[in-house]
Amino acid sequence: MGAESWTQDLLAWVNANPAWGALIVFGVAFFESLVLVGIILPGVMILFGMGTLIGLGVIDLVSVWLAASLGALLGDSLSYLLGFRNREHLLEVWPFSRYPGMMDRGIRFFRVHGSKGVVAGRFIGPLRPVVPAVAGIMGMRPTKFFTVDVAACIAWAPSFLLPGILFGASLEVASEYTGRLTMVLVVGLGALWLTWWLMRLIYEPLASRSARWMRHAIRWTRRHPVLGRVSGPLLDPAQPEVLSVSMLGALLVVIFWGLGMLMLMEPFSAQPKALDQGVQALALSLHNHLADPALVAISQLSKWPVMLFSSAAVLFWLIGARRHVAALHWLAAIGGGWLLQLLLDWSLRSTPPIIEMSGEWVRVPSSPMVLITVVFSFFAVMVAREVRRKHRQWPYLVAALVLTLQVLARLYLGLEWFSGVLMGLLLGLAWTLIVGIAYRQRAMRPFSGAVAGLIFYGSLFGLFVWQANEHTAEEVAALQTPPPLQVVSADEWWVSGWRELPVYRTGAFTRTTRRFNAQVAGAADQLEERLARQGWARVPDTDWRWILQALNPRPDEASLPLLGRAFEGRSETLLLRRHDHRTGELQTVRLWDSGYRLRPGDAAIYLAQISNEHLVQRFGFFSYWRSVPLPPQRLEALLALPAELEYRQVTENLVLLRSATD
Repeated sequence: MGAESWTQDLLAWVNANPAWGALIVFGVAFFESLVLVGIILPGVMILFGMGTLIGLGVIDLVSVWLAASLGALLGDSLSYLLGFRNREHLLEVWPFSRYPGMMDRGIRFFRVHGSKGVVAGRFIGPLRPVVPAVAGIMGMRPTKFFTVDVAACIAWAPSFLLPGILFGASLEVASEYTGRLTMVLVVGLGALWLTWWLMRLIYEPLASRSARWMRHAIRWTRRHPVLGRVSGPLLDPAQPEVLSVSMLGALLVVIFWGLGMLMLMEPFSAQPKALDQGVQALALSLHNHLADPALVAISQLSKWPVMLFSSAAVLFWLIGARRHVAALHWLAAIGGGWLLQLLLDWSLRSTPPIIEMSGEWVRVPSSPMVLITVVFSFFAVMVAREVRRKHRQWPYLVAALVLTLQVLARLYLGLEWFSGVLMGLLLGLAWTLIVGIAYRQRAMRPFSGAVAGLIFYGSLFGLFVWQANEHTAEEVAALQTPPPLQVVSADEWWVSGWRELPVYRTGAFTRTTRRFNAQVAGAADQLEERLARQGWARVPDTDWRWILQALNPRPDEASLPLLGRAFEGRSETLLLRRHDHRTGELQTVRLWDSGYRLRPGDAAIYLAQISNEHLVQRFGFFSYWRSVPLPPQRLEALLALPAELEYRQVTENLVLLRSATD
C-alpha cells in the first residue's frame, strides 16, 4: 500500500511539473535495472503512469523514450560490471547471499538462452534486475553484452510505455466525448487486470504446491472413521489423475458452501438487497451512448444460440474423433447445467415460506451466467488436460477474462442483479467441478487441444459476430430512456429559471470545453429547418469503424467523422455542422434534451453547445475532434436569425434562445 501511495504522489507531481518527467523516468529505469534493487521498485507501475501522461499530452514521448532507454542501459551496465569484476565471490556477499534462489534462476536462464537471454530478461520483470549481473558472473564478453543490451533497452522502453500511452489516449478521447465512458474504461480495465492477477496468484501456487497439500489431506481423510468411508473411492490413489480430482473436489466443497450461504443469506439479510441496489445505481450512473453498443454486443455472447452452436461444434468434433468419453461428459456438462438451472428456478419459486419472508428480493441464479460459465469453464478443464504443463493456466485465464467481461456487461445493462450474477457464476462452477471430477477419472484417450480450441473459439466468434450484428441495434434502442420531465413557466425560465439547469455537460470534467453556452426553447426539427437555410447540415451517425478512420495519418473534415457527445449518458437530440469558408472553421450545434418543458405550450428546453471543432492528432497516427464552445458575442452573428429567434445573453458564458412564435 505504501508503494502505491508514493507512486501516485510521484505521478501527480509529474503531472503538475511535466518538465521533470524525463528525469524521473531516467531515474526509475536506472534503479529498476540495478541488480536486486529493481525487485523492490514498482518501476512498471511508474512507467505505465508516465505512459498515461504521454497519452494525455502532458509530457513528450521522444524525450521520455530516450531517458528510459539511457537509464536502463546505465543500470544494466553497472549490474554487468559488478558481476564481471566480482564473479568469483559475488554470490557469497550480502545482499546477494540473501536471494540465492533468484540468482540461481537467473544463472539457469542465462545458461539456456545465452546472449538471447539478455534481451529476453529485459522484458521479464523478475529477471530484469538479475540477468545483466549474471551475464557478468558467467564471463560474457563486454562487447557482446553491450551490443545486445543497447538494442534491448531501446526496444524495452516503448513496450512498457505503450500500454500507458494507449490508456492515456483513450482516457483523453473518452473524457472529450463523455466522462462516463472514462469511468467505464477504468472499471472495465481494472476488473480485467484484477481477474488476471488473481488467476495468476491463485493458479501458480496451486500448481506447484497442490500435490503436497492434497497428499496430506488424503492421508488424513482416509484415516477419519466417517470421511474415510464416504471419500475413500474418490480419493483412492490407484485412480488416475487422483491429485487433480482431489483438488476439484476440494474446490467443489468451497463453492457449494459459498452458494449455499448466499442463497440462505439473501432472504434473511438486508445486505444482498443493499448491495444489489448499490451496484445497480452505479451501473445506471455509468450509462452512455458510446459504451452501450459495446457492452450490448458483449452480452450477446451469453445468448443461447451462440452457446448452443459452439457447444454443438465441439460435440460433433469429439464424436467424429472417436473421443466418446469426452463427448459424453461435454454433453452432460452443457445439458446438465441447463437442467439444473431449471430445477433450481422451479424449486425456489415453489417455496412459499421463503418467498413470503423475503418478498420480491429472492434472487434466482442468472440462467445466462450459469450456461456461459459451464461452457467456458468445462472447456478449460478439458483442454488444460491436453496441453503442456507450463501452458495449462491459459485456458483458465481465457475463461476467467471472458466471464469477467460478461458479468460487467450484464450488470452495466441492468440485465441482472449482482447477487443473481454471483449465484449463477457459482452454480455454473459447481456443476463444472462435478462433471470435471467424473471426466478426470474416466477420460484416458487424449485429443488435440489446439484443434479443439480452434473449433470452439472459431465457431463461437463467428456466431457471436452474427448475433451482435443482428441484435445490438435493437437492444441499444431499448436501453434509451427519456429524461424525467419537469415543468417551468416560460416567463420564469426567460427571466431567472435558466439558473436551475445544468451548466456543464459532465460533472467529472468541468473544463471550458464542456460548458453549455446556450439554452434553446422550441422544437428541434423547426430549429434544424431554420439553420439549414444558413448552410447547417445534420451530422450522419457513426459506428465502431470510426476507430479505423481515427488512425488515418492525414485526417481532415472529409475523412474523420464527428462523434456525438453525451450528457447524462444520452447523445445529442440534434447535431448539425457547417464549414465556414471565410474563416476555415468547422462549426457545430449540439442540442441535448434537458428534461424541462415550458408552460404553456409544452415546448422543450435544450441545453446547447455551439462550438468550433479543432482537429487533434496524437503520436502522428491517432486523431479526433475537440470541441471549443464559442463565446456568446459570436453566437448572434453566427446563427443570423434575429427575426425568428429571440436572443438574450444572461451571463458572460450563456445565452438564451427561443422561437418568437413560441
